[in-house]
Amino acid sequence: MRTGASIGRSLGPKLWDDFFKGSRLACARLITLVENFPESVPEIRDKLIPRQKGAIRVGITGPPGVGKSTVTAALARRAVKAGHTVGIIAVDPTSPFTGGAFLGDRVRMQSLIGDPHIFIRSMASRDGHGGLSPSTPYVADVFDAFGMDRIFIETVGVGQAELDVLTCADLIVLVLQPATGDIIQALKAGIIEAADLLLINKSDLSGTESLLESFRFLFEISARPKAIAAPPVLTASALHNKGLDEVYKEVEQLIHGHVESGRIREKKRLRLEGEMKSSVLQDLWGRFSALTNAPEEMRTAAEDLLKNGRSPYPFIRNLCARITMEIRDERTNRKDHG
Repeated sequence: MRTGASIGRSLGPKLWDDFFKGSRLACARLITLVENFPESVPEIRDKLIPRQKGAIRVGITGPPGVGKSTVTAALARRAVKAGHTVGIIAVDPTSPFTGGAFLGDRVRMQSLIGDPHIFIRSMASRDGHGGLSPSTPYVADVFDAFGMDRIFIETVGVGQAELDVLTCADLIVLVLQPATGDIIQALKAGIIEAADLLLINKSDLSGTESLLESFRFLFEISARPKAIAAPPVLTASALHNKGLDEVYKEVEQLIHGHVESGRIREKKRLRLEGEMKSSVLQDLWGRFSALTNAPEEMRTAAEDLLKNGRSPYPFIRNLCARITMEIRDERTNRKDHG
């Protein structure tokens, strides 16, 4: 196990110098530190964020087996051809039994390996349960500071409720395929509501027109406000390289529109707000726990509540009042000491 001192040595001046000079090896090492040592993230991001240029982060999501990797590779090739530099974060599921992961997404992107304008990072989902690894947004930060201006984030196969991609993508492409059972049941809530573009891949299979009709019906009965347009629905066959030019063109048009409208800036602001709130809550709870015996009190209270069938809210209100008092006392102490 690496100590704080050894991590600090890994983050020495040479690593940063190599990284900002464009060393792909240094970039890979930074990503490894972000993935494996969450405690290093604040120090790393302190240096990364001032160097970021605001790369556009495109989430590619959808159920297993719909061709997300092939679509991602096709869009990446077109982005490079258009003059962009591309980072790809491909997340594969971690086994709940062994803790390992078969990084098959990278295997499907072999045609991109060796392109100096593309950097692919395969990741295991680890403790993430919403389609991504917990470190995904921080890896995207590394790519952004490294000079990538288009970052494609491919999730593991997801259902209608796995929405982690919302927390780190500026634009979301939902990939589906025809003949996948009860479409309306699968799509009536969740991920479809977050999608900016719906792509029916493998459109050479039977059932494509039926799926398109299902979408038309779904949008007709949707409670979506009239001012908000339904997402565009395109068809393609990534395996046969059909329809992907139109998909890439639509993605870029959406990016341009969302930048002009301020929507992407708003998404980035909301992500920063959420991150700050989470960090503050974690820090405050850590400080309060260090000053009191709150974690043990919670365990004891939970046992008592289960045993006696009482509501937890009196305990919660009491605990919140104590936290408020601790904050007030700390502010008073600071004023007293200047």
